[in-house]
Amino acid sequence: MPKNFKPKMGAGDRGFTDLFGGRRVPKTHRRVKLNALLDELSALLGLLKTGLRDRGLKTELSAAQSGLIKAAGSIAGMKGDLKPETAALEALIAARSASLKPRKRFVLPGANETEALAHLARARTRICEILAWELKAKAAAAYLNRLSDFLFLAALRAAKK
Repeated sequence: MPKNFKPKMGAGDRGFTDLFGGRRVPKTHRRVKLNALLDELSALLGLLKTGLRDRGLKTELSAAQSGLIKAAGSIAGMKGDLKPETAALEALIAARSASLKPRKRFVLPGANETEALAHLARARTRICEILAWELKAKAAAAYLNRLSDFLFLAALRAAKK
């Protein structure tokens, strides 16, 4: 987000909003819809953090929120590279999954509230990824795919607590 961002009262009252660079689009535009979902996902990750005692996981979720902001910027037309954020998630996934045994059945969320929230965030991430692919936003879609995997592993970790 630009450093000088300030909401403009009433600027969207006619059903239009600005993308990065000043392009006006309807609020029903797919890019606007995806960014609204990314905003919701970031808020959901914030809610998930409130139930955690694990400082490492809180830090990782904060980094994921920063990645979501960068992904939203790219969806809105800002130039940016999500490769470092995607690579960081890949490293976390590799480290966390190295000791996991293969799963023999689907996971049913509900072991505890934190685990269920992590699964809810994972499911929302999958929806965001699908919309990113529809928009051909490959870098954002790849980041969201890794985030979904990371959140699955975070949910497994939370289920054990």
